[in-house]
Amino acid sequence: MTPHPKAHKASDKTDGTGPQEYEEAATRFCSRDNCFNYKDLKECAQCKTVRYCSKECQRKDWKLHKPTCAYNAQQFAAVEGGEPLLQRNLRHWVARFYSTLVSAAIRGLDLRFDWDRIDQGGIIIGLEPRPHLNVGSRWRVGMVAARPNESIFEMLDEVGMMERFRDEVFPGHEEARKRLRESSGGRSDYAYVVILASNCGPDALEGDHPPTYRFTPVDVHREMVNRMPVEFFAVNWREEFTEQVEEDRPTKHLAPGPPNR
Repeated sequence: MTPHPKAHKASDKTDGTGPQEYEEAATRFCSRDNCFNYKDLKECAQCKTVRYCSKECQRKDWKLHKPTCAYNAQQFAAVEGGEPLLQRNLRHWVARFYSTLVSAAIRGLDLRFDWDRIDQGGIIIGLEPRPHLNVGSRWRVGMVAARPNESIFEMLDEVGMMERFRDEVFPGHEEARKRLRESSGGRSDYAYVVILASNCGPDALEGDHPPTYRFTPVDVHREMVNRMPVEFFAVNWREEFTEQVEEDRPTKHLAPGPPNR
């Protein structure tokens, strides 16, 4: 595979430890459900994981966003001396590849063929660092899979995260799903992606960089799913996801629309 022209060697200090970097506009919409503005988005000041086009959208989305906001904000506040490097790089990566995560959830869970699978599992991703000028592209995919909830819970338990997810994050996620389904008349729901990012692999950073984790709800619309052609689901979505990240080709905006015929 031909290296992406923006990729650089670790010696170039493009891994977040040097001055060279840039950030392209995030390929995502306003985080408020059914708002598809994508210009001039501003991060939530508390958790830095969602982006809104206006204060009005942020205010109206607060009940849905509150559970995951509190969890991610606690992770950030618990660290003395500022945001850890891996956590910072992961935050930017999620913003850049958010639409890619939405597509992976739709295809990995086969939601076109059975919408109820959104209740049964999620997507789990393992990332390792790589050098890149784009601050939102400093990870490569070590593994990606769709797994039943029980399997994901076992993985979280192995890394010591299950108690907090079980007691705080998942109950909040289920409550947010309930409100979203009610407000959308059942047309929208939240799937979830769990990302485990560790300092390992051939481009592991020097020094002590503890692993970081992120629970990311992704807003899925039935119209969005229905307009995807059946052939789209026949492609190996895991290989395509890995290639998109490796080549820094995030999926562009995904929005509901008329179903494909």
